Amino acid sequence: MDPETPGLVAQAFAVLTAAHGADTPENPAPVERFFKTLFTHAFPGRENHWFACVEDGALLGHTRLTFFTDENRELAMLRFSAVHPDHRGRGIGTALLDHAERFSAEHGRTTVLTSAPVYWGHGPARDEGFARLLESRGYGKALTTVNRRSPVDPLGPEREAEQYAKALAAAGDAYEVRQWVGPVPDDLLDTMCRMETMIISEIPLGEIEMEVEQVTPEKLRGREAVYAAEGRVISHAVAIERATGEIVAWTEVAVDEGEYRDAHQAITIVDPGHRGHRLGLLLKLANLRQIRDRFPHVEYIWTDNADVNAPMIAINELLNYTTMDANAEYQLKLEAR
Repeated sequence: MDPETPGLVAQAFAVLTAAHGADTPENPAPVERFFKTLFTHAFPGRENHWFACVEDGALLGHTRLTFFTDENRELAMLRFSAVHPDHRGRGIGTALLDHAERFSAEHGRTTVLTSAPVYWGHGPARDEGFARLLESRGYGKALTTVNRRSPVDPLGPEREAEQYAKALAAAGDAYEVRQWVGPVPDDLLDTMCRMETMIISEIPLGEIEMEVEQVTPEKLRGREAVYAAEGRVISHAVAIERATGEIVAWTEVAVDEGEYRDAHQAITIVDPGHRGHRLGLLLKLANLRQIRDRFPHVEYIWTDNADVNAPMIAINELLNYTTMDANAEYQLKLEAR
């Protein structure tokens, strides 16, 4: 599939919506503008390839492969896999996996990464058929990320003010909190690139092997252009070390344009040299205030964390995040097959 096949793209979104309703109805519904933009835009250093299973003009299932074009050129990321509930059990998912793996190998990729929804904790039931299919094909579980949801006002005014004051006191006078919505201000561009580059080396990846991606000002601005096309607005909060002017902690939440009630907590990261000052909690609380002020229609913040990321899980539990389900991250070494 590509932008020149708009009929198939529209059908693909309908299939994704149907699969969501059957598999993960409690989670945020797919956003049409965001999905369709994936066919026309890609982050710098990425290229997307879409494949569909079609019968008599009707799209029954589809998947997307993303290749890295700078670092991590050995990896293929398999995402947005969906088979219509009415056509499961016919080998469509297997056929799409066969094609995606073959296509990846033909283009020099040696590892395929993908994920499957799984049951977690006391959350709703999940059909783990896709996870079992992956395992039957030699995919190994490399990481588990747990999905959680919190109301946008999780603590109430008094308790939030108390927690914010405690975090601010722990941070002391060494840091300045700065916030904005949308593109990164020009004066923070270089230091934000440093923080973006830090992500891969600091977040838990389990058994997944990835190189650090060098984020340049050009790449960062390119990502922001994709966000604008997708209709995604990013709410940022950062801590700046007063002595150096460098960002040393950062959190962001993505809000979809329109009346979508669900926002998505993305990265929260603190420079290793500045941990222990409650900067993560301080920034997440500051960002919640900004979201309530700028996006009053938002009701929930969704996030996912590696199940072994104890410090971030502790913060999220303090913010009354409740567990919904999880995604098992799988990888397949193509050269070993």
